Amino acid sequence: MLLRHHGDNTQVGNAIINFSQNQIVEGSALSHELGSSEIKINEDGIYQISYSLTGVGDEIGRFNFNAILSINGTPISDTLNEGPVINASNFNNRQTLTATVILRLSAGDILQLGALSQENITYTNARIDIEKIG
Repeated sequence: MLLRHHGDNTQVGNAIINFSQNQIVEGSALSHELGSSEIKINEDGIYQISYSLTGVGDEIGRFNFNAILSINGTPISDTLNEGPVINASNFNNRQTLTATVILRLSAGDILQLGALSQENITYTNARIDIEKIG
């Protein structure tokens, strides 16, 4: 079962990412309302979760952001994806973080993708692919 979300986000700084599109939905293990950050787990199982998150710094100079998955509002530290800290004045202040994790989830769980930053970052694009594998 595959549920694919694609999001366009204008949140700045720390944010829970909202997803505006459901591109491929097969089966009933997952559900998602357009425009929401919450991905509902409807079936117990093992899930492979892959995401990409693009952030653009609002100012030239220091640039860093991280991403983390949370379940039921609790960040899962094993899923923290740390981006490099960049200090420069001659680049476009844009990074994309990608990760794939495998998690055991339960029916009723709520999965969310979070972005963490000390700088003002605008999250211009996000995508999450989730597949129940067991």
